[in-house]
Amino acid sequence: MSDLTDADIKAMLESSVVTPDDMREEEQAGELQGKWIPRTLADAYAPRPPREFLVDGLLPLPSLSILFGGPGSLKSMVLCDMAMCIAAGHAWLDVMPDGNERPGVTLRTKQANVLWIDFDNGPLSSDERFEALGRGHSMPPDAPIHYVSMPDPWLDASDRSLVASLSLYVQHAKYGLVIIDNLGLVSGDTEENGGDMAKVMGSLRWLAETARAAVIVIHHQRKSNGSSDAGISKGETLRGHSSINAALDLALLVDRKEGADDITIIPTKVRGYRQYDSIGAVFTYEHKPDTKELHSARFYSKVSESSEESINAAIKANLKAASKELGPCSGKELVDWVRDYMAALPGGRAPGLNKARGLIKTMVDDGEMLESGSRKERLYKAI
Repeated sequence: MSDLTDADIKAMLESSVVTPDDMREEEQAGELQGKWIPRTLADAYAPRPPREFLVDGLLPLPSLSILFGGPGSLKSMVLCDMAMCIAAGHAWLDVMPDGNERPGVTLRTKQANVLWIDFDNGPLSSDERFEALGRGHSMPPDAPIHYVSMPDPWLDASDRSLVASLSLYVQHAKYGLVIIDNLGLVSGDTEENGGDMAKVMGSLRWLAETARAAVIVIHHQRKSNGSSDAGISKGETLRGHSSINAALDLALLVDRKEGADDITIIPTKVRGYRQYDSIGAVFTYEHKPDTKELHSARFYSKVSESSEESINAAIKANLKAASKELGPCSGKELVDWVRDYMAALPGGRAPGLNKARGLIKTMVDDGEMLESGSRKERLYKAI
């Protein structure tokens, strides 16, 4: 048996403890000393220039954004159209010259160098797209819009060292807009629906901030589940883990009816002031003679007036009216009031339960309605 007493053991343990007094100053502070530089209220109070936008009121600089939509929604084409306008410093979605379309929103741009990184379409498709849209906007061959297709090394946004290399590349060429096509192909082995997507999105956010660029990633819309999707907000159709949407400054959904040349661009998330509920655009194009290959293409402004948007706007207006009449009340009371009211109108029809409930949630998310009370008894009040 050991001859050590309890007092001996206690003394040995105390002598082995390292206290702050025994450490050098830099050791006390830890490895983050000198690397993490805190900002103070003096920094917050200091005058600074207004936030810059590459697309007025829509696309901040720097920022991390996603543009998403279903297959065939023209999402890549309209984003490339925007990129052409930014590279030229011209307005995006100008009024159609022949006046055949009712004009919608036209947005000013701030000129910037543009980089498009294609991991999806390949050089031939990329060449055709950039040729057609370049001709459509009368862009010169030396316009500051560049694209790489299927580059090597491949970008893995889960690898911070590769993202750091991309940041240096972007800074060296002074690119103000960087477009990545698409998120699923640059996430490495990260499961799209898993929590580790937060690390991928964090790396892309870091890219935007260090390169001082607007980074836009193309992504996909979740497949529709038919009636079970009724009433859910547009933002919830963004595919993948919730951390994807949480990391964004801006999310844009491109909605297109099958076979139509017009699209609706819907901001489903805006960090800050939401200036546009929707933006309409119409796709115009010409083919090369005797082929189906595009010769020239571009988008023009078009008023956004889809039937679904009109119905949703009417339901939201009546939800606000119900809230003013009833005061703070349950979601069921709001929905019942609106359904009864709209059904009683001449030729009226009661909106679906899921549709009305979903719009209440959207209004809460968008700051148009306040939600209070306990989980068992939620109360709502229009702002």
